[in-house]
Amino acid sequence: MFRRLMDVLNWRELYSHDQFKPTVILLLAAILPVAHRTIGSIEFAHRRFPLMSEFEAVLYTFLSAFFLMGVLPSLFVLLIFRERLSAYGLTLEEWRNGLKVTAFLLILIGVVIVYPSSLIPEIRAFFPLDKGAGDSALVFLKLQLFRGLFFYSAWEFFFRGFILFGLRKYTGDWMAICIQVIPSCMWHIGMATPEIFSSILAGLLFGILAIRTRSILWCFLLHYFIGVVLDIFIIM
Repeated sequence: MFRRLMDVLNWRELYSHDQFKPTVILLLAAILPVAHRTIGSIEFAHRRFPLMSEFEAVLYTFLSAFFLMGVLPSLFVLLIFRERLSAYGLTLEEWRNGLKVTAFLLILIGVVIVYPSSLIPEIRAFFPLDKGAGDSALVFLKLQLFRGLFFYSAWEFFFRGFILFGLRKYTGDWMAICIQVIPSCMWHIGMATPEIFSSILAGLLFGILAIRTRSILWCFLLHYFIGVVLDIFIIM
């Protein structure tokens, strides 16, 4: 029976490069976000380490994201796939286009989306992640520094780099864009309702931007801008 199952599933085909790489990427697209939302969350940090301060719990979730969605996928790229990280969006090839498009989007999103979102009670109750961020400029800057350095960098590499650029050869650009939106949106479940739905739009927009510029840098800057400015509007 086991041999028949092996024949039906055609396990040998899995080890071909055309099957192995996208299979691994899709499995990690499910496993790593789930791992972060469970053992890497702020709630888990408070349960497991009850003496942690609010900032320490937030820093824990940033660092766990950096490891799960940044370091681990990078190791798969370098050691398992035997490829360069530049093939996954860590490049500045189209920097002129990226700079112009990002500058335009920064203004548009800030006025049309971020400011109105800061007025929604459900979002105001959720952000900033560290409720003490408004106590002083130093606390606020420290929060945003670690947020960009560890969380947004890993987030954009995983979704727009590892998944999107890793799958586009096998699925085509539009399919790859849509695939990376799914785990990105699922990760947001449990957060403010408007953010769950806006994560779909943001995932599509960032995916298109990454493909257009062949880089995840501009997605990172745009995502970072949204997070920081939203916190500023809420605190003000």
